[in-house]
Amino acid sequence: MIVYFSGNGNSATIARRLKERRADDGEALGFVFPVYGWRPPRILMKWLAAHRAELPKATYVWAVMTCGDDAGNCDRVLERALGRRLDAAWTVRMPDTYLALPGFRLDAPSEAKAKTAAAERAVDEIAAALRARARVRNVRRGIFPWTKPALVGRFFDRFLVSRRFVRIDAAKCRKCGLCARNCPCGWTDCTGCQRCYHNCPADALEYGRFTKGKGRLKSGAKGGIIYL
Repeated sequence: MIVYFSGNGNSATIARRLKERRADDGEALGFVFPVYGWRPPRILMKWLAAHRAELPKATYVWAVMTCGDDAGNCDRVLERALGRRLDAAWTVRMPDTYLALPGFRLDAPSEAKAKTAAAERAVDEIAAALRARARVRNVRRGIFPWTKPALVGRFFDRFLVSRRFVRIDAAKCRKCGLCARNCPCGWTDCTGCQRCYHNCPADALEYGRFTKGKGRLKSGAKGGIIYL
């Protein structure tokens, strides 16, 4: 079984392609998710806290983490939430989607294309390793990997992820309700995916002060925690 959460389509693409390549079976349990602040998304952590006891007793547990650059020790954070070590873990670089701080931007088309092509190759390699039940830890950690989830990530999750950052320009808003309907947290909480920002058809919604003018993906992604 594969359990995934996808903010704007990157992790969904990886999870579905791994499923197509028959990288899972009844003896394996996989997690695919984006890295937010060098940690698993808040929505996934809450879901694991509520449902860990219901997960199948798999003999082989793995994770694929999508990120724009590096993941720090995000896999170790997941292990603590699961209460066991992962048998295998990978990071796959995908086009950037986080825009809510200064200096963050969407990838140029050429950058996004290059990352997507590299991700396609990575999926084939990961699928082969999963079918072979390989013990692999191919994680792009970056510098100071422990401090990122423990210090920066905690600060990010506590102070930079909140529903209060959603700002709607009433003059532009069409009142279509797409932002609320597409929210994986039911529009009452926030996991920082910025799906509401990227998919606003009227460009009426901003996430904080720094998304303005940075462009939108229009991914159309929808859903919360998904089983494959």
